[in-house]
Amino acid sequence: MRSLILGLLFTTFMTPVVAGFGSQEEVSKWLTFYYQATSPDRLPVAIEYMSRSGMLDNKKAMAPIFGFISGVFKDNPMKVAGWIDRLGSLKEEHLGVVVLGLWYANLPESQRLTYGILDKHPKLNEQFAFLRKGSPMPIDKIPLENGPWVLDALWGNFMATGRKKPIERIMAALPWVDVKGDTNRLLVGGAAQWSLTSNAVQHDLVFKFCEAAIKTQPKDIALKLQEVLEVARKERQQRHNTHPEVVRQGKAD
Repeated sequence: MRSLILGLLFTTFMTPVVAGFGSQEEVSKWLTFYYQATSPDRLPVAIEYMSRSGMLDNKKAMAPIFGFISGVFKDNPMKVAGWIDRLGSLKEEHLGVVVLGLWYANLPESQRLTYGILDKHPKLNEQFAFLRKGSPMPIDKIPLENGPWVLDALWGNFMATGRKKPIERIMAALPWVDVKGDTNRLLVGGAAQWSLTSNAVQHDLVFKFCEAAIKTQPKDIALKLQEVLEVARKERQQRHNTHPEVVRQGKAD
């Protein structure tokens, strides 16, 4: 009996206590600033909450969320299989973010685990039939021409990792702001410019990445980054004057 009690106590202390989420605002804040203090064990809890609360019913949220998931999966490959088992109980219509997050994490096991999910869910298998025709790829290899949702996925990936690679990928679309006769590229370019400006205001790390990139990016991108920084700098100063709280700091790549 004593051995049993000791065993139970050992198991209790070895099992991490994972905090839940009390509101959509709380989980959104966790997603947005995750890279500043990573807590990967909360990922399944967050996804389950987003499913229960209806956040995953919003189709516009799919890209940034699967982009985020791909980043956390990539950085925690040894935990992914266990997370996939746990998340198998999600509503089928919400498993899409997990499928895409897993695919674009581009892990050695991504294809096998993705097909394992699709084999169990005929509707998902039909929805994501295109995955059967290719191989997993890094999220920054998705063609920007596919639409503004690609930028959303890249932002989700940045918020999971704090790395500059997804930001640099977004920068690549900036010259499209001046494209003539290509509505799709014009739309993506405008979204890239707006999102870089907005996030450079909110995230010190994005602002720093943009500043540094002026010296390393091609001239057409660097000129657009100067415009982004000019607007962002003014908005940051205005925000500081209105709310002079301590500005959040991000980690460097």
